[in-house]
Amino acid sequence: MSGIDFSKYPKAQELMKECNIEDKAENIVWLRYGKSDAAILIAEMHQMCKAGLSDSIPLRNRSKNAANFYYRGVGSYLHVFAKEQARSELGLSNRDVSQIFKHQGIVGGVRHVQMDLESSTNI
Repeated sequence: MSGIDFSKYPKAQELMKECNIEDKAENIVWLRYGKSDAAILIAEMHQMCKAGLSDSIPLRNRSKNAANFYYRGVGSYLHVFAKEQARSELGLSNRDVSQIFKHQGIVGGVRHVQMDLESSTNI
């Protein structure tokens, strides 16, 4: 088995058992980033979360835009079992996540973000 203690990640462990791939866990690519890239992204996400709690409207807007990036960009680099584990730990369902990011959608199989171009300052 891989160096990961899956007892800490019960949802991922449950999904691996359900799919009968427990013995292949060491071959699963959980995150398609290197350790240093992942560390940088985590630090950026931490800073953007702090910005989202700020009294500064520009910082909160920047935080919202960053959340969109992390949802679309980083999320696409996570294994589906890791995403399910994170949702489970946060107590969120797929529907909850859809509500949080309801301004995003799928058109013709491609994810896009709906923007109010008149009020946007990032054009």
